[in-house]
Amino acid sequence: MKSEPLWRVWWLWGLALALVTAGLIAAAEELRDGGQERWADVLDLARLALYWAWLMRVWKCSRNVGNPLWTPLARAAAVLGLVASVLA
Repeated sequence: MKSEPLWRVWWLWGLALALVTAGLIAAAEELRDGGQERWADVLDLARLALYWAWLMRVWKCSRNVGNPLWTPLARAAAVLGLVASVLA
């Protein structure tokens, strides 16, 4: 299977991920406000699982670039995003 270009995974899949993530965060907070902490935790785990799947795809596609400088930058940014997602 041929890998996709990094820009497509980063921007197209990343935009979709951002929208879904924002919805999951908002829904989890609503559940927490309603006293449903366990369901909120389930949504948080789903959010992290989605981010992890995207990160793995970014990692695999990070070499599909014209300028090799983008490989470590994309990987570092994706990992930092995971850290931020865990802390959020």
